[in-house]
Amino acid sequence: MAFQENNRVLLDPTDIAIIEAMQENGRIAISELGRRVGLSQPAASERVKRLEDRGIITGYSARIDPAALGIGMTAVLRLRTTHEHIKPCLKQFAEMPQVMEVLRLTGEDCFLLKVLVPSPGELETIVDTIARFGAVTTSLVLRGENPKPIGRALLQRV
Repeated sequence: MAFQENNRVLLDPTDIAIIEAMQENGRIAISELGRRVGLSQPAASERVKRLEDRGIITGYSARIDPAALGIGMTAVLRLRTTHEHIKPCLKQFAEMPQVMEVLRLTGEDCFLLKVLVPSPGELETIVDTIARFGAVTTSLVLRGENPKPIGRALLQRV
């Protein structure tokens, strides 16, 4: 069961097994999850609820292939701006449906954005919109690898 010690979340082997199984298949039936990790259905359900309550499991979602929807271009944009533009930038990014991910950075660049667009023309419009806040560097993604789940080796180091 997860608990905290000195602001560190500690997970037992069963919690780790639950997290791994649910990252592999977020739609797994609780009964199947219980079988996989060696718990009864009610015990597995309680463990999942505790992980949710602690904010370790934060939600469930489907993985969508943007190319199958005709949104086949992925770009990474870096923005170098000034401190006074941080909040307006965040507001602008939130209003742009093409911006899939926003990372606020230290160093020379202030933001790194992952953007999905159907065409170079739409990418140009996005770059022009963001460029009013500072210098933009754009890179096209040739291929994205599947995101790596948080695995046992990392969880055991926490």
